[in-house]
Amino acid sequence: MWHVLKRALQAAVVLIAHALIACVLIVCTWAVDHLVLTLNHGQEMMVYGRLPLSYLLQTIDMAMIGVFGFYGVLEAIKIMRE
Repeated sequence: MWHVLKRALQAAVVLIAHALIACVLIVCTWAVDHLVLTLNHGQEMMVYGRLPLSYLLQTIDMAMIGVFGFYGVLEAIKIMRE
């Protein structure tokens, strides 16, 4: 029974670690977005003259949440099945 609790704790730690890494990366992209806005005097920078840079950074945020969430859950499942 203790080994089941140990695996559950390890799985929880893996999920929390993935979530923390994703949070740090999201905060970093937020900081880059605000730094670019500040350096550009509050005007939105456009990529190829059509796409606002903030849209690209928000897409990166969503991708990081999806990737770290997906692999965190897969890793937790792998730990629980051992």
